[in-house]
Amino acid sequence: MKFTKNRFGWIADQEVTEYQLTTTQGAVFKCLNYGAIVSGIEVPDKNGNCENVVLGFDTLEEYIEDSPYFGALVGRVAGRIKNGTWETYKLTQNEGPHHIHGGQANFSQIIWVTEVNEAADFIDIIFTHTSLAGDNGYPGNLTVKVVYRWTEKAVWTMDIRAETDATTLFNPTNHTYFNLSGSVKRTILNHKLQISSAVYAEVGADKCPTGRLIPVDGTPYDFRKPIFMSEALEKQPAGYDTPFKLTTGNVLLSEPESGRQVAIRTTREAVVVFSTTGMDEEYVVMGKKMCSHLGIALEMQELPDAVHHPHFQSIVLKPGEQYFSQTTYHFSA
Repeated sequence: MKFTKNRFGWIADQEVTEYQLTTTQGAVFKCLNYGAIVSGIEVPDKNGNCENVVLGFDTLEEYIEDSPYFGALVGRVAGRIKNGTWETYKLTQNEGPHHIHGGQANFSQIIWVTEVNEAADFIDIIFTHTSLAGDNGYPGNLTVKVVYRWTEKAVWTMDIRAETDATTLFNPTNHTYFNLSGSVKRTILNHKLQISSAVYAEVGADKCPTGRLIPVDGTPYDFRKPIFMSEALEKQPAGYDTPFKLTTGNVLLSEPESGRQVAIRTTREAVVVFSTTGMDEEYVVMGKKMCSHLGIALEMQELPDAVHHPHFQSIVLKPGEQYFSQTTYHFSA
């Protein structure tokens, strides 16, 4: 395997670096020390043609000015916390009255301390950061380590570890948007999605969970068998920004035309599916104007707003506890 790094830009006096990991077969994984952003994943289609299958930008300025969390590690807590409240703590309200994705200057907008570990059949990029007590209203000094491993078999593994010196909240996610057509040649409408989930978390008009876990049977939220996104979106024209409680931790996204698929396996409780419906924006992604259904985000995490719903898995992290989660993305064609 091959490892290179290049200067991607500057933020004040801090250099932003892009790391590129390449297998002997030419599959490429790129990431930045800014936001621990996954900036590119190039994998072959059924004919062996390698193309980028995630949404991203060519410049740091675009990530800073326009990015809807493309490829970023978000936290301390992904998703929304209703009214930005937890016990007696008031968190940053950065989406109306609510707290989302860890607040302002969250994990997706910092420069992480980065190390590289090279082996014969994999390369690790190791990101570390200490979020100080009071950051966006959270208690506790929280130390986080995230490892992105790219293997010779085109498998991306993401390990997340954390510990705190005071009781706090922790529920991060990676916010990569996938488009398996390659170089955004097509939208995700001809992608098939399969999720091992028998229930989804209902959300209100404010996109915060109501607390109800509803069976997917007979609803537009039944992805237990692979279904084309075009078919699913006919049933749910408003799109998906929906949490699904996982039963076996498996999610499969495929695009029959290119033959590419990514099989995701996670230790996390849930996946939030964001279909980019209605995202007609002015910025350009890989030469194409951002439009509805140009990508799909599959955010592995615990259910959002868990602090207000005791029957959701707890996201409270206490001193002496060692947080660990793992998600793997196996690309094939």
